[in-house]
Amino acid sequence: MLKITNYLQRICDEHFKFMITLFIINSLTTAWSLFDEEKADVAIGYIFSVWLGSLLIACLIDLLPKRFLQKIVKAVIIIPAGLIFIGEFFTMYRYKALIGTGIINSALETNMREATEFLTMYVGLSGFLSVAAAVAVGIALYKLNPLKKIHVTSRTKRKAVSALAVVSIFYTIRMFTVYTDFMWEDEVLPIQRVYASTSVAVRNMQAYHDLSSQVNSNVVLTENNSKIKNIVFILGESTNRNHMHLYGYYLPNTPNLDALNAKGELGVFTDCISPHSTTIAVLSKLFTFCDYESDKEWFHYNNLIDVMNAAGYKTHWLSNQETSGIWGNVAQIYAAHSDVSAFTRIRDSREDYGIEDGELFPLIDDAIAHRSDDRNFYVIHLMGGHGLYYNRFPYSFSKFSKDDIQLPITDGKKEIVAQYDNALYYNDYIVSSIIDKFRDSETLVIYVPDHGEAVYDEGEDMSGHIEENPTHHMIEIPVIMWASDKFKAKYPEKWAQIKNSVDRPYMTDDMIHTVMDLADIKTAEFNPAKSIVNDNFDASRVRMFDGMNYDTEIKDKR
Repeated sequence: MLKITNYLQRICDEHFKFMITLFIINSLTTAWSLFDEEKADVAIGYIFSVWLGSLLIACLIDLLPKRFLQKIVKAVIIIPAGLIFIGEFFTMYRYKALIGTGIINSALETNMREATEFLTMYVGLSGFLSVAAAVAVGIALYKLNPLKKIHVTSRTKRKAVSALAVVSIFYTIRMFTVYTDFMWEDEVLPIQRVYASTSVAVRNMQAYHDLSSQVNSNVVLTENNSKIKNIVFILGESTNRNHMHLYGYYLPNTPNLDALNAKGELGVFTDCISPHSTTIAVLSKLFTFCDYESDKEWFHYNNLIDVMNAAGYKTHWLSNQETSGIWGNVAQIYAAHSDVSAFTRIRDSREDYGIEDGELFPLIDDAIAHRSDDRNFYVIHLMGGHGLYYNRFPYSFSKFSKDDIQLPITDGKKEIVAQYDNALYYNDYIVSSIIDKFRDSETLVIYVPDHGEAVYDEGEDMSGHIEENPTHHMIEIPVIMWASDKFKAKYPEKWAQIKNSVDRPYMTDDMIHTVMDLADIKTAEFNPAKSIVNDNFDASRVRMFDGMNYDTEIKDKR
């Protein structure tokens, strides 16, 4: 026993800095998350298990014959694990979420402009300075090793090391026997989470390629009675309905839509949510037959663009979003499948200014000028409320300031909320202006954002959207339909269906069924119970978001 305790004391003496660093970067974020979930018992057991793991790794490294080999192995372990820790510490600090597939997807799919905006919005100069200071302190502590200045006897060290080892062994055994699922089935270490999430993300990259290689002939229509001249699908971005006056928000930031609604021109759906809180994940379901009940990957299903092509519509994809990310994206694939695709511009990583949605107007005008005399389907992809919010509206739409915001938050955060409300004020102008462009034609307009956005709501210390730890603000979205007088005159029963269905609970992973139902197009995959406007709509469908029931686990979450 004395030999064992002497050995453990020597290991701790010679490798303590490595052990404590390895321990911190592998335990802190997971333990933080567990404590947040009020799982203190699991967190404590996990902490001791990671300490035992750090000790065992140090013992293995000690077996290497040369000091320089030991240093190389330590560096190979610490550097990547440390970088992952910094990233995950940020996501925990900002979003109270560990790294997951949504975060990795966002990182891989972004480009330099989006990355710059993200860092500016969510990190900022103060965040960079804080990280730099923390890293500097960590390096200083590592170099100076102040614990060496604490003088204790060898006997005391042996007792402390032995006691810690015994307690760690006890808790590790307990973790593997009591919390078996957590230890064996969950990714308990940051590097495990990154590996697992990256594997899924890479599969998604391949999925994009698989979808892009599908041909339109894969679509087999079982019925095609489509006659509507123009269907316009306005795809919004990061729009939280709880920040729209149309939905009861206290600031008057939707005057145009309010006016249209007052005249009875809108179908304003009151209880709709998105299936995800990130754009790419939403688009994989919004325009396909894949939903959360599906048993196949989303790219195995037909998509709305190909369906509309097969039904004889001229399809247009007009976008103010990126032409592509570093790894490509689903939206780009849909654009490629459209008869006409146009982007406001190819983004340059050197840009440091906003691209306002008004720049879409010439593209829309051109598409209208060159539309088919038969039938047209337009998707108009907005930037909407995407951060940075102040880049989403011109100065003339700076209607609200921090003094208008009624939240218990700092002035700096109130300014961000005001910017978001101004972005939605401008979005109101954009959506209503698009409607006006189709007012004199036989047209149905459907406005659906990809997902919502949390903006320090209810005083929460959170802004943005994330897949791993959603609030209801990130997925509660507006769904709005407008029809021209010519449409109403020709299809009064469709307009009545729309108006009669506005209070039904809906998740937009089934949106393809609604669009096809309104267009009188059917395939074998079409299900009338998943169309919100259909008399056979199933209002009892449970709305599941990442394994959570929205109505019971997310809706009232604060």
